Amino acid sequence: MVAINILPEQARMELWKAFWLYMGGGDDVVLAEDLNRLAVAAFNVRALGTTIIINRKGQVVYRDAGATPYETLRAEVNKAL
Repeated sequence: MVAINILPEQARMELWKAFWLYMGGGDDVVLAEDLNRLAVAAFNVRALGTTIIINRKGQVVYRDAGATPYETLRAEVNKAL
């Protein structure tokens, strides 16, 4: 899993990582920054907290904007595997 900070100019990586962990995010997630907004453009992200699940074929199989409940996330990831 990769979590992408799309606003690195507002939250440096250290601050964002601390916030991620404080909010219950796992330390088994790769944290990245979208400095040039390439992920934002490629996936048409319009809201903070957007969740996108991509299957092994590179197809978007799940998408939402906002907080995704853990059970929903787990079920959708399992479907994508």
